[in-house]
Amino acid sequence: MRPTIRICIIDDEPPCRDALRIFLQTDCPEVEIIGEAGSLKAAANLLQKACPDVILLDVDLSDGTGFDLLNLFPEPAFRVIFTTGHDEFALRAFRYSAIDYLLKPVDPEDLIAAVRRAAAPADAVARRRQLDQLTQQAGTRIFDRITLNTGSGLLFLQTEEIMHLESKGNYSFVFLENGERHLITQSLATFEEMLPSPPFFRAHQSHMVNTKYVRKMAKDDGDSLLLTNKSVVPLARRRRDAFMEMMG
Repeated sequence: MRPTIRICIIDDEPPCRDALRIFLQTDCPEVEIIGEAGSLKAAANLLQKACPDVILLDVDLSDGTGFDLLNLFPEPAFRVIFTTGHDEFALRAFRYSAIDYLLKPVDPEDLIAAVRRAAAPADAVARRRQLDQLTQQAGTRIFDRITLNTGSGLLFLQTEEIMHLESKGNYSFVFLENGERHLITQSLATFEEMLPSPPFFRAHQSHMVNTKYVRKMAKDDGDSLLLTNKSVVPLARRRRDAFMEMMG
C-alpha cells in the first residue's frame, strides 16, 4: 500500500520514539514517517518544515510540554494524537475535549486505530475548538467545558448545562437545560469518572443528575428526584444517604 498519511513523532525518550516507529512501520503501511524530534525547540523547527498530516506528541518534553508546542501553531494543519503517562490532569483534559490520547506504554492496536481515526476527514473548525479547549483546561486545571461525541459530530457544552444523564448500554443520553437530548458515545460510568462530584451525583445504576437542578426528593413508589424541568429521576435506596449528605 502506498503511504498516504505523513506523520511526525515527537517524544523526548528515544526508546518511545523507536517503539512508535516500529509499530507504524510494521502494522500501518499507509503511514510515512517524515520526521522525529525529542524537544520542544526541535519539534517546532520540524513542524514548520515537514508539513505532516498527523503528529504523535508526548505531553512532557525535555524543554516544555506538548501544549506549549501547540501554542506555537495557532492554526495547525496537522492533527494531534497525544502520548502520555498517567498524568491525572492531562488525562482529564483529553477526556473533556474528546481528543485522542495513548497511554504509555503504547499498545500497537490502539496506536494504529488512533492514526486511522486522525487521518479521516474532519471539521477543521471543530478540531481547532477541541485543541483550544484542551490547552486551556490543561493549563488552568479548570474543567468547566466539555466536548461530547454524538457519533455524527461534536457537541461543545458548559458542564453546568447538563441536567441529567441516562444510561443506554455503552452510550448515554445527555439531557440539557434547554430541553435538548443527545445520544453520546460514552458510558454513564465514564461520565461518573469525568464529571465533578458535587454537583453531579450517580442517583441510580442508570441515572446521574446535576444536583443544581434537583427541586425535590419524593417518596411515592420509592425514592425519586424531581428536577426543575419536572423530569423525574429514580434514586436508589442504597444511594439515598450519600445524596442527602451531598445536599447538606
